[in-house]
Amino acid sequence: MLSVQFNYKQVLNLACISVGFVFFLTPAANSQPFPNGSTPKFFICPQGITRFATLVTTKHDLNLCGQEGEEATLLALRIRGKRQVVTVPILSSQDDVYFAQSANGTAYKLDTNKKFLSIQPKKGKISREKVVASD
Repeated sequence: MLSVQFNYKQVLNLACISVGFVFFLTPAANSQPFPNGSTPKFFICPQGITRFATLVTTKHDLNLCGQEGEEATLLALRIRGKRQVVTVPILSSQDDVYFAQSANGTAYKLDTNKKFLSIQPKKGKISREKVVASD
């Protein structure tokens, strides 16, 4: 009859190596999407509208848009890696904090000083996203 031996030492070594890789690779997964100080370069404002600022959160790409020589009047955003763009009118702004609301009642607050975006659906929880890059 064949005897199978279980080598606990090899299993323990493999587990330690796996844990080491998790800790080693986690900072890379959470790193800035634009390394070396480069700035994000994309344009998702409607055609004929000027882009004033580009921001990237943990989940969204954003542009502050408006007419040349005026303040930003639109917030254009998309989920990172997706093509569909949502354009929301900015209702008010004060001290680099922009408030916008979509037709379905979702409210957006973009604070460019504190570097966060909060999204509050008409029904549901508020989500807060950190701005990880901007131009």
